[in-house]
Amino acid sequence: MSGIPITFKAYVSFMFFISGITFAASLVLSLVMLPLIMRISFFAPFNLILSPLLGGLTFVFTFMLIYMYPGIQAKGRKGPIEKNMPYITSFLTLLSSSNVPPSIIFKAVSEIETLKEVKLEFSNIVRDVEIFGKDLMSSILENAKYTPSDTLREIFLGYVATVRTGGNPTEYLKITNINVTKERILKLDLMLESLSALAEIYIMVLVAMPLLFVVLLATLGMLGSGGSGLNPRLFLYLLTYVGIPILGVIMMVLVSTLEK
Repeated sequence: MSGIPITFKAYVSFMFFISGITFAASLVLSLVMLPLIMRISFFAPFNLILSPLLGGLTFVFTFMLIYMYPGIQAKGRKGPIEKNMPYITSFLTLLSSSNVPPSIIFKAVSEIETLKEVKLEFSNIVRDVEIFGKDLMSSILENAKYTPSDTLREIFLGYVATVRTGGNPTEYLKITNINVTKERILKLDLMLESLSALAEIYIMVLVAMPLLFVVLLATLGMLGSGGSGLNPRLFLYLLTYVGIPILGVIMMVLVSTLEK
């Protein structure tokens, strides 16, 4: 699903190999650098205990990072595929309606340079047919297991089932295109509603509230803190250089999590 062209056993071996290298490098570096930094003896118990501990932490961190990378990569590939599903189904429907053979249809999609992740999925199917000599339907079923997009997997499985049961694949693709387009429109409507709500929150939190606090703190500064220990200038600096940037970053994170 991640599209990494490495076999499972080779990737697991690579995972242990790189983690072992980082462990050895971290262990040696810690044994040498800790005595120099902390001005202790090389054979000090603290150095002999802390260095293997740092090496072990480095091993675990590297191992987990490489272990999680395929999943992260698969999620990254899923987004572009799901985003372009209406265009994919429309293209498939158009070619099928023109009585183009299925093998030519899948090869045509695999040659679309602008859709990198989609091209990879269809290129794997074409590769299995042209290089490994597999049947087209069997190749579609095999590659449907490894696509990161649930929608594309359902389309592949439905297409094969329609062809093998003697149905009309063109009609299936037309109905699928309508459903996918409606689903995409619904997601876009939900995204617009969320953006509208976030825009209102942005205006209240990052426009109106800072102005209110600026006026309030400026007024307190002119009147004096009254011996309460409140420093309006300090609070104003914190609001300007700490509070507003942090709130801005939070808003950016919230917007980035919306459906694209």
